[in-house]
Amino acid sequence: MVEVVHEPHIINNLNDAVELLKQALNDELDHYDLQISDLNKFSMHLTGDKFHQTITPSVMKGFIDLQNAIYRSYAQIKYNEPSILKLSKHEKDVLELEVKVVDGSAGFELNIQELFEKLLGLLVGKMTSKHIFILVLSTILLYGGYEVHNNYLENQKEIRLAEIALEKDVSAKQERLATVALLSDRSTDETKEILARAAEVAPQVKTIKEEAKNASHSLIKSAQAADSIDFDDGNIRLTGDAAKELTKTSPSRWIDVRIDGRYFVVNVDSSHSAKRKIRIRNIETQQEVLAILENDTLDQRNLDIIQNAEWGYTQVFLKVRAKELNGIYKEAEIIEARQIN
Repeated sequence: MVEVVHEPHIINNLNDAVELLKQALNDELDHYDLQISDLNKFSMHLTGDKFHQTITPSVMKGFIDLQNAIYRSYAQIKYNEPSILKLSKHEKDVLELEVKVVDGSAGFELNIQELFEKLLGLLVGKMTSKHIFILVLSTILLYGGYEVHNNYLENQKEIRLAEIALEKDVSAKQERLATVALLSDRSTDETKEILARAAEVAPQVKTIKEEAKNASHSLIKSAQAADSIDFDDGNIRLTGDAAKELTKTSPSRWIDVRIDGRYFVVNVDSSHSAKRKIRIRNIETQQEVLAILENDTLDQRNLDIIQNAEWGYTQVFLKVRAKELNGIYKEAEIIEARQIN
């Protein structure tokens, strides 16, 4: 039997990534081998008194936050959980960003193609999956060019315009509205639409998108002391004042959610009799959550069900409320437990 060798799908630019993602979503591909070639470098150029032969701590923090967002996005693809703790030292070393300082220190470059080549190398063996293919292409689109920063800025512009419109100080309002309104919209509806479709098929795209958005927030906020900020050779330009105004509102907030479902009870910490800490693992997602169980919130029957599920390592249906951000949960609390027959 002759083994069929497929030529890899090649990405030379972000339009190629959009087209491949569209084909994958339409089930038009017979294999998922991928090769990245000739992607433009990411660049950011700053002007101002603080940006001559110096790199400010805020700008360094912006790139550190970008690094952590990439780590978490990779963890979401590889381990289905956006946690840096999932990554080995080798994985972190491979994905470590190399930011090149140019033009004295007012300009910064990042070799995006090299980054994605390394990411693909770490995913060898998983790229036969359509699901992973969709996640990787979405990640390339979300981190691979000015689009991610533009999408963030467009969203923030809408939020800030709405917030400023409610302010009572008319003179200050007009000045701030003018500052924000100067930002032009260069987004492409096709990229937005294809990423929205990808998120319907692979919900993890939403988490990766949030990570990219938060990284943009931090990077743009880090440069607000500059007179002007230029991304990717002029594809996006804004003033430091506009950056400061646009980043006043955080792009993400913890929201109250319910994560009811079937769980394994991994362990119960009863060291505090009034408030038990219970680690639970969702059957479908395999995500572990540390939940609180207060003695006065459940009757003894519910407590017995949870204890028996731990001892017998059997499934239990739990009603759980929590706060969620980017697929991460905190302040989880079990409010009801039911046996599964």
